[in-house]
Amino acid sequence: MSTTKVRLHTELEIFLQSRKNFYQLLQLLFSDPLHGETLMQIKQNHTIQELLEEIHEGGKILHRYFEHLSEGQINQERDEYNRLFVGPGPLVAPAWESYYRSKEQLLFDNCNYKVRKQYHQFGLQNVRENNEPDDHLLLELEFMIYLAELSIKKIESIELVDLLSSQISILENHLSVWIPYFCKRIIENTHSQLYLGTAILLEDFIGFDLQSLTEEKEAFINV
Repeated sequence: MSTTKVRLHTELEIFLQSRKNFYQLLQLLFSDPLHGETLMQIKQNHTIQELLEEIHEGGKILHRYFEHLSEGQINQERDEYNRLFVGPGPLVAPAWESYYRSKEQLLFDNCNYKVRKQYHQFGLQNVRENNEPDDHLLLELEFMIYLAELSIKKIESIELVDLLSSQISILENHLSVWIPYFCKRIIENTHSQLYLGTAILLEDFIGFDLQSLTEEKEAFINV
């Protein structure tokens, strides 16, 4: 293997690991319920804090939030999570792709089955398939984490190009299509710095990831 190829593999592995870490952080921030101990662990994790501080607006909002996080805020955040994403009552920001892409804001729309097909292609299945939609934000983030991890394992395999292409396809045809509308609803309807920062961070990262992953794939092909 040439020196150039070794260097590229090393850089790509670092990039893929960083992506995986970021998707895991986003999944954690949108998890239900986000326990107080989890929030305090994020606050005390210096690596996460340094990462957030480097990311523009959304990351900076979150960095300041965790810097000043107190025990008294934790119950408020749980209540805000329920108001935004769970209920009872009308949801402010439903976390299903179908809601934003179907004409009548229906779940189990066509895009739900397209996402399910993507899962099945990799031998994955929603444990509540047919009972709950497959296109919930947390499931789509989990899928990207799985593919990022698989890409790291296949870093020296010809399968890597197909894996990168699959992730680009999901970003182009799913996440980058509905996430901006989802995040807009959060940004316009919350006073929580936690969910404001998380929404801005999610939207910015999805756009950045699509561009970066496309560039990395081209570099890998052309080396």
